[in-house]
Amino acid sequence: MATELSRKAQHERDEQRRRHALKMGDEAAEQCDDFGWTPTGEIDPTLVAKVAQQPGYGVGRAWSAKATYDLSHAPRRIYLVHTVEGGFDFTVDSKTVTTEAGQLVLLDGDAPTSARTRAATARFVWHLTPTFLNPRQHRFRFHEPVAINNGTMQGIMALTNATLTQSDTGPASAHIGHALEHLIAGALQEAGTLRNSADALHRDDLFTAAQTVIETHFRDPAFDVNQLARELSSTVRHVHRAFRTFGTTPRRQIQERRLAEFDRLAPQILTLKQAVERSGFTSVRQYARAVASQADTQPN
Repeated sequence: MATELSRKAQHERDEQRRRHALKMGDEAAEQCDDFGWTPTGEIDPTLVAKVAQQPGYGVGRAWSAKATYDLSHAPRRIYLVHTVEGGFDFTVDSKTVTTEAGQLVLLDGDAPTSARTRAATARFVWHLTPTFLNPRQHRFRFHEPVAINNGTMQGIMALTNATLTQSDTGPASAHIGHALEHLIAGALQEAGTLRNSADALHRDDLFTAAQTVIETHFRDPAFDVNQLARELSSTVRHVHRAFRTFGTTPRRQIQERRLAEFDRLAPQILTLKQAVERSGFTSVRQYARAVASQADTQPN
Protein backbone atom coordinates (compact mmCIF):
# COMPACT_ATOMS: atom_id res chain seq x y z
CA MET A 1 0.00 0.00 0.00
CA ALA A 2 2.80 2.40 0.94
CA THR A 3 4.60 1.59 -2.31
CA GLU A 4 1.46 2.31 -4.35
CA LEU A 5 1.01 5.68 -2.59
CA SER A 6 4.65 6.51 -3.22
CA ARG A 7 4.27 5.72 -6.92
CA LYS A 8 1.13 7.84 -7.10
CA ALA A 9 2.87 10.77 -5.40
CA GLN A 10 5.84 10.42 -7.76
CA HIS A 11 3.49 10.37 -10.75
CA GLU A 12 1.78 13.55 -9.55
CA ARG A 13 5.15 15.28 -9.09
CA ASP A 14 6.23 14.21 -12.58
CA GLU A 15 2.97 15.51 -14.04
CA GLN A 16 3.38 18.84 -12.24
CA ARG A 17 6.93 19.17 -13.59
CA ARG A 18 5.69 18.32 -17.11
CA ARG A 19 2.95 20.95 -16.95
CA HIS A 20 5.42 23.51 -15.57
CA ALA A 21 7.91 22.74 -18.37
CA LEU A 22 5.19 23.09 -21.00
CA LYS A 23 4.11 26.42 -19.53
CA MET A 24 7.70 27.71 -19.43
CA GLY A 25 8.29 26.52 -23.00
CA ASP A 26 5.13 28.27 -24.21
CA GLU A 27 6.13 31.53 -22.48
CA ALA A 28 9.60 31.37 -24.03
CA ALA A 29 8.07 30.66 -27.45
CA GLU A 30 5.90 33.77 -27.09
CA GLN A 31 9.02 35.85 -26.39
CA CYS A 32 10.71 34.41 -29.49
CA ASP A 33 7.63 35.16 -31.58
CA ASP A 34 7.53 38.75 -30.32
CA PHE A 35 11.22 39.06 -31.23
CA GLY A 36 10.58 38.06 -34.84
CA TRP A 37 11.32 34.34 -34.52
CA THR A 38 7.98 32.56 -35.02
CA PRO A 39 8.13 28.97 -33.70
CA THR A 40 6.87 26.32 -36.10
CA GLY A 41 5.89 22.76 -35.28
CA GLU A 42 5.75 21.44 -31.74
CA ILE A 43 7.02 23.76 -29.01
CA ASP A 44 10.05 22.40 -27.19
CA PRO A 45 9.18 22.44 -23.44
CA THR A 46 12.89 22.92 -22.66
CA LEU A 47 13.03 26.19 -24.61
CA VAL A 48 14.42 29.05 -22.50
CA ALA A 49 14.50 32.59 -23.87
CA LYS A 50 15.01 36.12 -22.60
CA VAL A 51 14.72 39.19 -24.83
CA ALA A 52 14.63 42.97 -24.57
CA GLN A 53 13.57 45.36 -27.32
CA GLN A 54 13.61 49.09 -27.93
CA PRO A 55 12.81 51.11 -31.06
CA GLY A 56 15.40 50.20 -33.67
CA TYR A 57 16.99 47.15 -32.04
CA GLY A 58 16.51 44.07 -29.88
CA VAL A 59 18.81 41.74 -27.92
CA GLY A 60 18.24 38.25 -26.60
CA ARG A 61 19.55 34.82 -25.75
CA ALA A 62 17.96 31.39 -25.90
CA TRP A 63 18.58 27.68 -25.40
CA SER A 64 16.60 24.68 -26.59
CA ALA A 65 17.09 20.99 -27.24
CA LYS A 66 15.38 21.42 -30.61
CA ALA A 67 13.39 24.14 -32.34
CA THR A 68 12.26 25.39 -35.75
CA TYR A 69 11.36 28.97 -36.65
CA ASP A 70 10.30 31.27 -39.44
CA LEU A 71 11.90 34.72 -39.19
CA SER A 72 9.41 37.57 -39.58
CA HIS A 73 9.70 39.40 -42.88
CA ALA A 74 11.13 42.83 -42.00
CA PRO A 75 12.61 44.74 -44.98
CA ARG A 76 14.23 47.42 -42.82
CA ARG A 77 15.68 45.01 -40.27
CA ILE A 78 18.70 42.73 -40.10
CA TYR A 79 18.90 39.68 -37.82
CA LEU A 80 22.11 38.41 -36.24
CA VAL A 81 22.72 35.05 -34.57
CA HIS A 82 25.83 34.02 -32.64
CA THR A 83 25.84 30.29 -31.90
CA VAL A 84 27.49 29.52 -28.56
CA GLU A 85 26.95 25.75 -28.64
CA GLY A 86 25.13 23.44 -31.03
CA GLY A 87 24.26 24.74 -34.48
CA PHE A 88 21.61 25.95 -36.92
CA ASP A 89 20.48 25.17 -40.44
CA PHE A 90 19.09 28.37 -41.95
CA THR A 91 17.15 28.29 -45.20
CA VAL A 92 17.56 31.67 -46.89
CA ASP A 93 15.84 32.11 -50.27
CA SER A 94 15.75 28.30 -50.61
CA LYS A 95 19.50 27.99 -49.92
CA THR A 96 20.83 26.23 -46.81
CA VAL A 97 23.27 28.04 -44.53
CA THR A 98 24.76 26.01 -41.68
CA THR A 99 26.29 27.56 -38.55
CA GLU A 100 28.28 25.95 -35.78
CA ALA A 101 29.46 26.94 -32.32
CA GLY A 102 31.56 30.12 -32.34
CA GLN A 103 30.05 31.47 -35.57
CA LEU A 104 28.07 34.63 -36.26
CA VAL A 105 25.69 35.03 -39.19
CA LEU A 106 24.00 38.20 -40.50
CA LEU A 107 20.57 37.75 -42.06
CA ASP A 108 18.69 40.17 -44.28
CA GLY A 109 15.19 40.70 -42.89
CA ASP A 110 13.93 41.11 -46.47
CA ALA A 111 14.93 37.54 -47.42
CA PRO A 112 12.54 34.66 -46.58
CA THR A 113 14.35 32.78 -43.82
CA SER A 114 13.63 29.74 -41.65
CA ALA A 115 15.82 28.20 -38.96
CA ARG A 116 16.23 24.73 -37.45
CA THR A 117 18.52 23.75 -34.61
CA ARG A 118 20.86 20.87 -35.45
CA ALA A 119 21.36 19.85 -31.80
CA ALA A 120 20.83 21.32 -28.36
CA THR A 121 21.69 24.92 -29.14
CA ALA A 122 22.57 28.02 -27.11
CA ARG A 123 22.61 31.32 -28.96
CA PHE A 124 22.64 35.08 -28.71
CA VAL A 125 20.25 36.85 -31.08
CA TRP A 126 19.90 40.47 -32.13
CA HIS A 127 17.93 42.53 -34.60
CA LEU A 128 18.70 46.04 -35.84
CA THR A 129 17.29 48.74 -38.03
CA PRO A 130 20.76 49.54 -39.39
CA THR A 131 22.23 52.91 -40.27
CA PHE A 132 25.22 51.53 -42.23
CA LEU A 133 25.14 47.73 -41.85
CA ASN A 134 22.76 47.57 -44.78
CA PRO A 135 22.88 44.27 -46.72
CA ARG A 136 22.77 46.12 -50.04
CA GLN A 137 25.32 48.84 -49.28
CA HIS A 138 28.12 47.43 -47.15
CA ARG A 139 31.20 45.23 -47.40
CA PHE A 140 30.35 42.69 -44.70
CA ARG A 141 29.13 39.25 -45.70
CA PHE A 142 25.47 38.35 -45.18
CA HIS A 143 24.12 34.78 -45.09
CA GLU A 144 27.62 33.40 -44.59
CA PRO A 145 28.85 32.09 -41.20
CA VAL A 146 31.82 33.96 -39.75
CA ALA A 147 34.01 32.32 -37.11
CA ILE A 148 34.23 35.00 -34.46
CA ASN A 149 35.38 34.85 -30.86
CA ASN A 150 37.35 38.05 -30.39
CA GLY A 151 37.35 40.61 -27.61
CA THR A 152 34.80 42.79 -29.36
CA MET A 153 32.38 39.87 -29.66
CA GLN A 154 32.81 39.19 -25.95
CA GLY A 155 31.96 42.85 -25.32
CA ILE A 156 28.78 42.55 -27.40
CA MET A 157 27.65 39.53 -25.40
CA ALA A 158 28.46 41.33 -22.12
CA LEU A 159 26.43 44.34 -23.27
CA THR A 160 23.57 42.01 -24.20
CA ASN A 161 23.60 40.30 -20.82
CA ALA A 162 23.64 43.65 -19.02
CA THR A 163 20.74 44.93 -21.12
CA LEU A 164 18.72 41.76 -20.44
CA THR A 165 19.37 42.11 -16.71
CA GLN A 166 17.85 45.59 -16.74
CA SER A 167 15.74 45.88 -19.90
CA ASP A 168 14.42 49.35 -19.00
CA THR A 169 17.44 51.36 -20.15
CA GLY A 170 15.53 54.64 -20.26
CA PRO A 171 17.32 57.55 -21.98
CA ALA A 172 20.32 55.32 -22.76
CA SER A 173 18.38 53.02 -25.08
CA ALA A 174 19.13 54.91 -28.32
CA HIS A 175 22.84 55.02 -27.42
CA ILE A 176 22.85 51.25 -26.81
CA GLY A 177 21.36 50.63 -30.25
CA HIS A 178 24.04 52.75 -31.96
CA ALA A 179 26.80 51.16 -29.84
CA LEU A 180 25.56 47.68 -30.72
CA GLU A 181 25.74 48.34 -34.46
CA HIS A 182 29.26 49.79 -34.24
CA LEU A 183 30.48 46.98 -31.99
CA ILE A 184 29.17 44.40 -34.46
CA ALA A 185 31.01 46.18 -37.28
CA GLY A 186 34.15 46.21 -35.13
CA ALA A 187 33.87 42.50 -34.33
CA LEU A 188 33.45 41.64 -38.01
CA GLN A 189 36.40 43.81 -38.97
CA GLU A 190 38.53 42.22 -36.23
CA ALA A 191 37.53 38.78 -37.53
CA GLY A 192 38.96 39.69 -40.95
CA THR A 193 35.75 39.83 -42.98
CA LEU A 194 36.81 42.97 -44.86
CA ARG A 195 39.18 43.42 -47.77
CA ASN A 196 42.74 43.25 -46.50
CA SER A 197 44.34 46.11 -48.39
CA ALA A 198 46.01 48.78 -46.27
CA ASP A 199 43.85 51.42 -47.93
CA ALA A 200 40.65 49.60 -46.97
CA LEU A 201 41.81 49.20 -43.40
CA HIS A 202 42.70 52.89 -43.24
CA ARG A 203 39.22 53.85 -44.40
CA ASP A 204 37.65 51.54 -41.81
CA ASP A 205 39.76 53.06 -39.03
CA LEU A 206 38.84 56.55 -40.24
CA PHE A 207 35.15 55.66 -40.22
CA THR A 208 35.39 54.28 -36.67
CA ALA A 209 37.23 57.40 -35.46
CA ALA A 210 34.61 59.57 -37.13
CA GLN A 211 31.85 58.01 -35.02
CA THR A 212 33.57 59.23 -31.85
CA VAL A 213 33.91 62.74 -33.25
CA ILE A 214 30.25 62.81 -34.33
CA GLU A 215 29.15 61.65 -30.89
CA THR A 216 31.11 64.53 -29.34
CA HIS A 217 29.96 67.33 -31.64
CA PHE A 218 26.58 66.47 -33.21
CA ARG A 219 24.65 68.76 -30.83
CA ASP A 220 26.49 71.77 -32.28
CA PRO A 221 24.32 73.07 -35.17
CA ALA A 222 27.46 74.34 -36.93
CA PHE A 223 29.10 70.90 -36.93
CA ASP A 224 29.46 69.56 -40.48
CA VAL A 225 31.73 67.40 -42.62
CA ASN A 226 34.35 70.17 -42.86
CA GLN A 227 34.73 70.30 -39.07
CA LEU A 228 34.62 66.49 -38.95
CA ALA A 229 37.56 66.31 -41.37
CA ARG A 230 39.52 68.88 -39.34
CA GLU A 231 38.94 66.94 -36.11
CA LEU A 232 40.20 63.78 -37.84
CA SER A 233 43.24 65.57 -39.34
CA SER A 234 42.05 64.36 -42.72
CA THR A 235 40.55 65.78 -45.89
CA VAL A 236 36.86 66.01 -46.76
CA ARG A 237 37.54 63.77 -49.75
CA HIS A 238 39.09 61.00 -47.62
CA VAL A 239 36.28 61.23 -45.07
CA HIS A 240 33.69 60.84 -47.82
CA ARG A 241 35.56 57.80 -49.19
CA ALA A 242 35.60 56.18 -45.74
CA PHE A 243 31.86 56.64 -45.33
CA ARG A 244 31.12 55.51 -48.89
CA THR A 245 32.68 52.14 -48.01
CA PHE A 246 29.84 51.61 -45.54
CA GLY A 247 27.16 52.83 -47.93
CA THR A 248 26.53 56.16 -46.23
CA THR A 249 27.80 59.77 -46.05
CA PRO A 250 29.11 61.96 -43.21
CA ARG A 251 26.12 64.29 -43.55
CA ARG A 252 23.68 61.39 -43.30
CA GLN A 253 25.40 59.96 -40.22
CA ILE A 254 25.37 63.35 -38.46
CA GLN A 255 21.73 63.80 -39.40
CA GLU A 256 20.72 60.33 -38.20
CA ARG A 257 22.52 60.88 -34.90
CA ARG A 258 20.58 64.14 -34.41
CA LEU A 259 17.30 62.39 -35.26
CA ALA A 260 18.06 59.66 -32.72
CA GLU A 261 18.75 62.30 -30.09
CA PHE A 262 15.46 64.04 -30.91
CA ASP A 263 13.62 60.72 -30.46
CA ARG A 264 15.30 60.35 -27.06
CA LEU A 265 14.42 63.88 -25.95
CA ALA A 266 10.90 64.11 -27.38
CA PRO A 267 9.15 62.09 -24.59
CA GLN A 268 10.59 64.46 -21.99
CA ILE A 269 8.80 67.64 -20.95
CA LEU A 270 10.19 69.79 -23.73
CA THR A 271 8.67 71.90 -26.45
CA LEU A 272 9.25 70.80 -30.04
CA LYS A 273 11.61 73.74 -30.51
CA GLN A 274 13.64 72.82 -27.41
CA ALA A 275 13.99 69.17 -28.47
CA VAL A 276 15.00 70.20 -31.99
CA GLU A 277 17.65 72.66 -30.79
CA ARG A 278 19.12 70.30 -28.18
CA SER A 279 19.44 67.64 -30.90
CA GLY A 280 21.69 69.86 -33.01
CA PHE A 281 19.21 71.17 -35.58
CA THR A 282 19.10 74.87 -36.35
CA SER A 283 15.30 74.94 -36.68
CA VAL A 284 12.12 72.86 -36.74
CA ARG A 285 12.17 73.24 -40.52
CA GLN A 286 15.64 71.70 -40.76
CA TYR A 287 14.50 68.83 -38.51
CA ALA A 288 11.47 68.22 -40.77
CA ARG A 289 13.71 68.13 -43.85
CA ALA A 290 15.98 65.59 -42.11
CA VAL A 291 13.00 63.33 -41.32
CA ALA A 292 11.84 63.52 -44.95
CA SER A 293 15.35 62.83 -46.20
CA GLN A 294 15.71 59.81 -43.94
CA ALA A 295 12.42 58.38 -45.21
CA ASP A 296 13.60 58.80 -48.81
CA THR A 297 16.83 56.84 -48.16
CA GLN A 298 15.18 53.85 -46.43
CA PRO A 299 15.19 50.67 -48.55
CA ASN A 300 11.82 49.80 -50.08
